[in-house]
Amino acid sequence: MLKISRLTDYATAVILFMQNDDKLCSSEIIANGVGLEIPTVSKVLKLLTKAGVLSSTRGANGGYQLAKASDDITLFEVIQAIEGNTAITECTKTDSLCVQEQGCDSKTGWQKVNQQIQNILVKMTIARMAELNGASKPDIKLMVKDYV
Repeated sequence: MLKISRLTDYATAVILFMQNDDKLCSSEIIANGVGLEIPTVSKVLKLLTKAGVLSSTRGANGGYQLAKASDDITLFEVIQAIEGNTAITECTKTDSLCVQEQGCDSKTGWQKVNQQIQNILVKMTIARMAELNGASKPDIKLMVKDYV
């Protein structure tokens, strides 16, 4: 069974929480909003910022925000930001280390499966995920007042 890591699942929750809001959100507000510990959220925020999914502003009035619209952020980008270069099997990675790769009869089939999965993940945007979930975004402005 294919499974994403818990950290990737958390990253998706963070982005879904932040979507459609142009305001900067602190890691504390985000952690409170998604129900995670601040160190976990901080790690996710750092990886997403490094990958260009989020942007950050330092300082007393700083925080994080989406680097682009939620309908331009794909699930594939989020997974790559957290997991790095991922593939369904070793031979479908560009930097494969599989010693059986040369004589393997299943390599081409796995590569086709991997490409189809990647195509689906590229087409699935954060905005579409929110729409499918019927997500009603929490009002961050109300949460911010608790910290001001």
